[in-house]
Amino acid sequence: MDECIRQIEAYAQEIMCQCEIAHDYKHVDRVRRWALRIAEKEGYRHRERVQAAALLHDIGLLHGRARHGPRGAEMAATFLQHNGFFGSEEITEITRAIHNHTSLDGEGTLDFILRDADILDLLGPVGIMRAFTSKAAQPEYLPDNVKGDTWGITAVQVTERFTSGQGIGPTIVDHLNFQISCYENLHTASAREWGRPLRATIQSFTCELEKQVSMT
Repeated sequence: MDECIRQIEAYAQEIMCQCEIAHDYKHVDRVRRWALRIAEKEGYRHRERVQAAALLHDIGLLHGRARHGPRGAEMAATFLQHNGFFGSEEITEITRAIHNHTSLDGEGTLDFILRDADILDLLGPVGIMRAFTSKAAQPEYLPDNVKGDTWGITAVQVTERFTSGQGIGPTIVDHLNFQISCYENLHTASAREWGRPLRATIQSFTCELEKQVSMT
């Protein structure tokens, strides 16, 4: 199985080097490490499935962001079946988690582990770094409203904004506010525990940013 994981790593590296900033191989590797931690804490013993799902969860981005979860699931199924990695039921579980990681659908344990691991990578210092690199073309903040109109936004309100066509907002800080809201979508107790101080880090960063900007 070690050789299987090495080949999955190589495939993921090949794909992810062609994808967008902040969704590179470093991202999927961090998600893998989070997923393994969550799986251990939650008593899910199939570490190889966890690694495969995490390493392959964003390969659908090769074809663009739209529907990259379902597209990635199809690509992962083809790759795993072609190479004889895992049985049919295992592949179904892995690809279902990949399919569902971009939504709040799904009910399997691996679904929750993968989604929570992906959300945790949006929080803390890594989340701040990802926001500023991936959204570099947007203004950092509005001088007269540093925290933005989305400060304190809830996950439900984010959904409402997307449904109405408003989107996240015009600034990088708005994107950070969106990332903060994602904490509410964490399912496992372990992810919520580990994510709480990481969420607070982004909140503190934005408050300190506002304070420093107001002094200059």
